[in-house]
Amino acid sequence: MRAAGQNRPAPGVAGRGRVEYREGGRSARFCLAGNRIPLVLATWTMALAGLRRLVAGRLTLAAAVWLVAGLSVSAFVVWGFAVSAVVWGFAEITEEVLEGESRAFDRAVLLWIGANVPAWMDGPMRAMTALGYYMVVVPLLAASSLAFHLRGWSLSAVMLVISTAGSVFLTTVLKGVFRRARPEIIDSGYTAGFYSFPSGHATVAVGFYGALALILAYHLRGPARWAVVLVGAAVVLLIGFSRLYLGAHYPTDVLAGFLAAPLWLVSVGGAYALWLSVRGLRAVEQRRKGLR
Repeated sequence: MRAAGQNRPAPGVAGRGRVEYREGGRSARFCLAGNRIPLVLATWTMALAGLRRLVAGRLTLAAAVWLVAGLSVSAFVVWGFAVSAVVWGFAEITEEVLEGESRAFDRAVLLWIGANVPAWMDGPMRAMTALGYYMVVVPLLAASSLAFHLRGWSLSAVMLVISTAGSVFLTTVLKGVFRRARPEIIDSGYTAGFYSFPSGHATVAVGFYGALALILAYHLRGPARWAVVLVGAAVVLLIGFSRLYLGAHYPTDVLAGFLAAPLWLVSVGGAYALWLSVRGLRAVEQRRKGLR
């Protein structure tokens, strides 16, 4: 006969392949062989999930860094091409003017305008040329900047002021450098002072009205965006043409004025793109520190 207690399994063992444990006053039994695989799979699943979250965070950070870097390089490449094109165009026109090779072209265009443009356009052309005077541009600039600021577009207001003020300063300096005399081909009864090259009206037209149209188009959506762009382009072109109609500038003066303002604008735009890139990299760095 077996001694008393020999028929009982060892403490904690309920039978072959079974484990009994107690937790919180309750007992639970499970089969070692039957539950080992699910337990291992659950452990690996949790480990892989944690690894995936870690890798996803790192990949997102890396993707953000590469995205900012790629956009920065693209912006500077586009900015470089834009600056090169504008500088090349302005340099070509300036060379033609200084060497006197544009004289025939300038004279032919002004004579054609004087002979073919009807006299009833005198009033509209004087009204368009008045839009380029500083006494008109400065109040419009102040009103536009204030409206942008009140709408929360403070950066747009600053950009508009920089664009307009820079255009005025640039054209004033260039006029003093080249000192080209005003044309005396068309007698429209209109007189203008200071030098002729480049056209200050054309430069301010692009620097203020062109920049204003682009800023509004950026904030608008749908057909209104394209309507603003078309109106802005029409105003810029008509201001430039009014200077030719009134005989106040040569065609090369107006073309150079149209290019002088973009030269300033792309420079400001390049600085703005650099600032955005630096701000983006700072945001990525702050995010990386937050993941630690």
